[in-house]
Amino acid sequence: MKPIESETTHTPPLGSAILTSWLTHPVVLGLWSSSAAFGAYAAMYGFRKPFTAATFDADPFTPGQKAGLILAQVLGYTLSKFIGVRFVSALDTKHRALAILLLVFIAELALLGFAVAPASVGFLFLFLNGLPLGMVFGLVLGFLEGRRMTEAFISGLCASFIVADGVTKTVGAWLLAQGVTEQWMPAAAGGLFLLPLIGFVWMLQQIPLPMAADVVARSERAPMKAVDQRNWLKRHGPPLALITLAYLLLTVLRSLRADFAPELWKALGIEDDPSVFTRSELWVAFGVLLVNGCVVCIRSHRNAF
Repeated sequence: MKPIESETTHTPPLGSAILTSWLTHPVVLGLWSSSAAFGAYAAMYGFRKPFTAATFDADPFTPGQKAGLILAQVLGYTLSKFIGVRFVSALDTKHRALAILLLVFIAELALLGFAVAPASVGFLFLFLNGLPLGMVFGLVLGFLEGRRMTEAFISGLCASFIVADGVTKTVGAWLLAQGVTEQWMPAAAGGLFLLPLIGFVWMLQQIPLPMAADVVARSERAPMKAVDQRNWLKRHGPPLALITLAYLLLTVLRSLRADFAPELWKALGIEDDPSVFTRSELWVAFGVLLVNGCVVCIRSHRNAF
């Protein structure tokens, strides 16, 4: 462990002296960090999920094509997770914010390609859309980890993709109701979330690095070289594989429910109501936020299990 010279080891770039001073207060830091992570990841969903509000069963698309489009994006998103294991863990702290913006910009370019390309090759552009977005979660998490209150901060981050799933579909459905075509709706929705994304990423960039007490309680977080990654995988490979499998099964179930929400609500007799996607997710997010927030009370990893 590197020696720690002071309680505050980092002055956020672009941050004013007043803001830096405020962020040394635990309550302010907690609210700021949770809000920044919640907003940044929720804004990223604006480039990923709005397209699922459409049915893609009318010209120029064909009935059943939506399933193929969702599968293509999920495949890109899944591959991105594996790439992120190497990329995110090795990335220097000062490059995280720029990396988030660059990855989302690439995803938006893919949505523009989806808008102008023939519908028959739309799956290719949704694959390219998902390919960079799978790494955003790890980059946002990097601003929050290694702190005594990490679990409380992450509770906001975890709630974000529940709420954002509904909100972004509401935005997508609203754009369709305004006459935007199904091909252009995903790119248009991404454009609406661009400025919020930049603002929340700026907030993330102002978060100071963990203080001395955080490092003592949770250990220092540092970029991992290739040899460090291999050694870590050798030590923790089997339990990590089981956890990954469990998360995979849960994610498949959640994705089926979320990606085909318009069809499910229609089968239940509710349609032409964009707000239903947001309302249905708010209660779920509240429960998850409450449970995850309580985890901070458990200091011992052994007791947590």
